[in-house]
Amino acid sequence: MTRFAAITAFLLAGFLLMPISQASASPDSVSVASPSLGSTSATTPTAKTCTWKKKRVVKKVRRNGRIKRIVKVHRWHVCRPVPPPAPARLGVRAFEFGFTLTRQSIKSGDTIVELNNRGEDEHDLHLQRLEGGPEFKIDDTAPLSYNRLRFTTEAGTYRLWCSLPEHAERGMDTTVQVTAVGK
Repeated sequence: MTRFAAITAFLLAGFLLMPISQASASPDSVSVASPSLGSTSATTPTAKTCTWKKKRVVKKVRRNGRIKRIVKVHRWHVCRPVPPPAPARLGVRAFEFGFTLTRQSIKSGDTIVELNNRGEDEHDLHLQRLEGGPEFKIDDTAPLSYNRLRFTTEAGTYRLWCSLPEHAERGMDTTVQVTAVGK
């Protein structure tokens, strides 16, 4: 047996006798559990976007009595979580016996509805899906002010109306279409 083979066998035997936790970990490595590999972690993985960053470093050093310029490029990998999508927004401008919507359709999911009262009277806003579902309400909003409501919408057609006496009958009643996110 050569000296190289003896050293290799010795190191291999020592590695095999080492506990598994020490054998797989080196001082520079970090163990990260991956849910796709059968981990029982309760957290769900978040989406990440990864990019390469680089920085050019110029140093001047003295070698053999002369000043020499050394240029190095440092590169590193940066991963950041992807932020959740912004909520859909719908602006509703209320005036005497009418509504003006900022858009006729919005995406389903997290939604912010803002009632902007430009009339002389107080107005409120009720929202309900025509196919059935819970009714959402923005309370009475004073003239020349606004009020917001944040909730989750499903795909379908929503009815918007003012519930003050005779306001819906006189024109404060409209609909908005909510489309599925993938469409």
